[in-house]
Amino acid sequence: MSFNGPESRNVNITKDRIGLSLLEIIIALLILSLVMYSLVSLFVVSKRFVYHSGSRSSAMEVAKYALEDEAQILVTADKYLSNQNCLYDSSKCTSFLLTQNGVVYNISYATSNVTNATLLNTTLRKVIINVTWNETAM
Repeated sequence: MSFNGPESRNVNITKDRIGLSLLEIIIALLILSLVMYSLVSLFVVSKRFVYHSGSRSSAMEVAKYALEDEAQILVTADKYLSNQNCLYDSSKCTSFLLTQNGVVYNISYATSNVTNATLLNTTLRKVIINVTWNETAM
């Protein structure tokens, strides 16, 4: 009975094939650097996206504050016919600045009629709050 396992093979190893060549190492490093560059780029873009999402969430909270705080906006129904009300006179809509977490938000108001208000026989008005801000470069 003969055994044809690895011990019975003649393995001919020459001196040039013992290790990796310089060209193979350079190609492997090039591929590795491309993979690492794409991963780092992904992290940078993700960081910007998270920062921008945080700024948008803060802007939504600022708009909510501006709409709900009676001291900042004069659009209450009980003051509708007063000459200081933004609902009655659109020229009274003012803008103001608010700083939160180091970001300056510019809040402005605009009012307009509700769509089909005359058909509905109503004097309803809608308030539009516009919040703008500049993000710092990352």
